Amino acid sequence: MRHIRIEDGKGRRLGRSFGVKLWPTLIFLKDGKEMARLVRPENSDLIQRALENICKDA
Repeated sequence: MRHIRIEDGKGRRLGRSFGVKLWPTLIFLKDGKEMARLVRPENSDLIQRALENICKDA
């Protein structure tokens, strides 16, 4: 998995805008709205379930 560093404005990390305190944190957005958040997911099953729930609600 590739890590991409993203900034929100000049020198401001995007994570701060979303209140991220622990890494890794996965935030799933749809149309700018947070649909799900996983903080330090322990396995890929948790990520898979979050994605399934988001797709189900779409």
